[in-house]
Amino acid sequence: MERNIVVAEATGQPIDDLPVEIVERKGIGHPDSLCDGIAERVSREYSRWCEDNLGTLLHHNFDKVQLVAGEVDVAFGGGTMIRPIRIQIAGRGTPSYNGHKVPMDTIAIEAARAHIRETMRYLDPVAHCVIESYAGRGAPELVSVVDQVTANDTSFGVSHWPRSVLERDVYETAQHINYTLRDQFPIGEDVKVMGLRCGQQVILTCAVPFIAPRVKDADEYDEVKHAVHAAIQSFVESLDSRPVTVHVNTADAAKKGDYYLTLTGTSAEMGDDGSVGRGNRVNGVIAPFRSASLEAAAGKNPISHVGKVYNVLALLAAQDIVARVPTVKEASVYILSQIGHPLDQPLMCTATVRPANGRLTPGIEADVRAVLDEHLANVGQIRQKIRAGEVTLY
Repeated sequence: MERNIVVAEATGQPIDDLPVEIVERKGIGHPDSLCDGIAERVSREYSRWCEDNLGTLLHHNFDKVQLVAGEVDVAFGGGTMIRPIRIQIAGRGTPSYNGHKVPMDTIAIEAARAHIRETMRYLDPVAHCVIESYAGRGAPELVSVVDQVTANDTSFGVSHWPRSVLERDVYETAQHINYTLRDQFPIGEDVKVMGLRCGQQVILTCAVPFIAPRVKDADEYDEVKHAVHAAIQSFVESLDSRPVTVHVNTADAAKKGDYYLTLTGTSAEMGDDGSVGRGNRVNGVIAPFRSASLEAAAGKNPISHVGKVYNVLALLAAQDIVARVPTVKEASVYILSQIGHPLDQPLMCTATVRPANGRLTPGIEADVRAVLDEHLANVGQIRQKIRAGEVTLY
């Protein structure tokens, strides 16, 4: 059966040529990112348990994780957790199968603790958090949809490739702080990088939490903050030849005694709640000048939920179009499902592409169509990549 695929030429200015562009990335310790990570870890551990113990994958959508901020008393040199962070795991699963009980709550809570331990250096999932599971039974019609491996929602996935220069700057800078500078300075993981490009001028506003027990006073804070600022500035200048201005912790007010100090490396310890789906899109950034799906991909089942599968497929297909069709320099992919229909037969799959030289030709259109058709035919491979953790969803 021939798939509904439409290839069109992109219209309007390329993103890098627009007069203004805004891009954001929330780091791995941001409350929203923590919720995304926990939801996805629960989905993976639940799937692994079902396969190991039942020999099959069961319906689930653990994409309703909520983080309620705690309360701390923190100052230079130390701090105390007054009220713990509360993490509430909701969503739907299959609590029993052929007479076998599935320990959903235990799986969910242990998965959440494992994610926090592997992600956060100073946040203790037992000492600093109360983790509760409220996951319930999924609707019978959705459970059967999983059995049939058909779309369990009418929704769409969308992504683009490549990243714009600003998108790359923001993404790579946040990753550099989270995974490199964290080892060099007393900082935590609740990083946020907000990028603005106005013409050829780039401004990055970075929020970087400092670990209070490792900073003795305001003078040391200022010294380390200056060093962190210099490290970020140097890194961004290695990525981008345009004029770049970096700001770090612009809410600091020394006269008021206001500094971005944390006990655990995340603002979730006091005053900042979190939810799944409010953070980075599947392509790793929040880019308001681009098309995007508002689906919360993390935590949804990787078998039949198009809110997850189609967003990942759109990203991988866009990347593949740019890699395999040399005459295309930019691609955006949109895929729309109908509930109950096979995932490899979407109601519509369309790509808008920007040819490097001239207009869209029948040859380019055919090449792009072939890439999309191949990715849809191999949608099962997308499921495997997601389950194996080979695709980052946030």
